[in-house]
Amino acid sequence: MTSLKNALEEIVVVEVQEQIKHLNPNVQQSINLSEASAFALNRLPVLYASTSRGWLQQRKRAHNELHSQIVNAVQQALLGVKRDPLRRSTKIAASKIETPAHVLAKLQKLFRKPTLLWKDVPQAFQETLSLVAYTPEFVGLSISDRERLREIKGYIHRKETNHHENKDHRSWQNPSELANPELNSYILSASYFLVNVLENLVSKEVASQIVKMANVLPRKVGVDDVSAYVLNRLPAMYATTEQGIDWQTQRAKEQLSSQIKSTIIQSLMTLSKTPRRLTDPIPLQKFDSDCEQAIAELREAFCRDDITWNNIAELAEYAIVHEKQGMTYWRQQWRMLGQIYSEMYLKPGDAELSLNHTAEGEVLVVKTYTKSAFGWLADNPKNLGISTLRLFPAVSEIELNAAFLGFSISYTREEMAADGVI
Repeated sequence: MTSLKNALEEIVVVEVQEQIKHLNPNVQQSINLSEASAFALNRLPVLYASTSRGWLQQRKRAHNELHSQIVNAVQQALLGVKRDPLRRSTKIAASKIETPAHVLAKLQKLFRKPTLLWKDVPQAFQETLSLVAYTPEFVGLSISDRERLREIKGYIHRKETNHHENKDHRSWQNPSELANPELNSYILSASYFLVNVLENLVSKEVASQIVKMANVLPRKVGVDDVSAYVLNRLPAMYATTEQGIDWQTQRAKEQLSSQIKSTIIQSLMTLSKTPRRLTDPIPLQKFDSDCEQAIAELREAFCRDDITWNNIAELAEYAIVHEKQGMTYWRQQWRMLGQIYSEMYLKPGDAELSLNHTAEGEVLVVKTYTKSAFGWLADNPKNLGISTLRLFPAVSEIELNAAFLGFSISYTREEMAADGVI
C-alpha cells in the first residue's frame, strides 16, 4: 500500500507524455513510457514524502525549483531510450510492483466504467454480473446494447423522479467539475511500471536499525518517515526490468551500503529528537484505504476471505465469464472454497484457493503467501483433506504452493485414503 512515494514520479511521467505528443508517430511507438521515466528520474533529485504536508511541499518544490531540470532530463530520456527489438529484457513481474491503482485500472476496463473508484467496486461487480446474466429482457442483445438499454432506462427513471430539480442542481454530473488532482495522481500511477530499488533496501535496513537502537532513541519514529528522510539523501536507482533490478540492487550494495547505514543512523537520531507532530498520510493513501474497505465488502458478499486486491481482477473476470455462459455454479463453488478457508483458520491474505479441472480429476490448489500459513497447512494435511472432500468429493489431489518456494507439495487421494480421510 502507498505509504511513501517520490513526488517527482508523477510529474516526470506527465512531462514524458507531453513531450511524446510532439514526436513523429513512428518515434512515439518506439518510446516506452516506463523506461523513459526511469531514465529521467535517475538523473534528477528524489523528493520522497510520507505525510500530506511533505507531499505538498515536495510537489511545490518540484514545480518551482526543478521545472527546467525535469524538462531537460525528459528530453535526454527520449533521445537515449528507444525500444530495441534485439535487446533482451524481462519485464518486472507484476506481483512485485503492481499496486491497487494498477488493479483498479483493470477493473475499470473489465466493468466498462472508466471513472470507477475503489469504493464503488463491490456495487459495480454485482451490477456487471446482473448485466451479463441471462434474462428474457436482454435475449439476443450484446453486452454493449444491454448497457445502453439500462442507461436509457436509468435516465428515464431519473428524469421522472427528479423532474422538479433544475440543471444547476445536477451540475455534479459534469466530469469536468469532478477534477481531483489526488485522484488523477492515483490513476496515473497505473500507467507505468518502475521501481526505485533503494526503497526496499532502505525500508528493511531502517526497520532493522530501529530495533537495534530502540534503547537509545529518545522517542519512537516511523519506518516510513525515516525511509523518506534517508531516500532523499541518496541517488535515485530506478529500474523497469528484472535485469535492471538485479543490476541496480547489486550496484547499491557494492557502492552505497555504508552510506545507507550511516544515513539511517543519523536520521534516526535526528528524527527521534524532533517533537512529534500530528500529520496525515500522503493523499494517495486514502485511495488504498478505500481499496481495503472494498475488499472487505467483497469478502463478505461472496463468503471468501481469500479475496485480496491482488486477485480480485482475475476472480471477477472468472465470475463474469461463467455468469455470461449461464454456469452459475461458480457462486456455490466460491462459498465452499471460502468455507474450507475458514475451517483451516486462515486469515485474509494468508492464502488463495482455487479448483482446477484436469484429466485426472479436480485439483484443489492452495497458494500460501505467509510462512505461517504454509507451515500450518503442511503440518495438517489430514484436516485440509477432510474439509476438502466433504465439500468437493471428486477432488483427486490437493496441491500446496508457497510464494517463497519453487516447488509444490501434493496430497493425493491415495495418501488421503492411507490417512483415513476417505
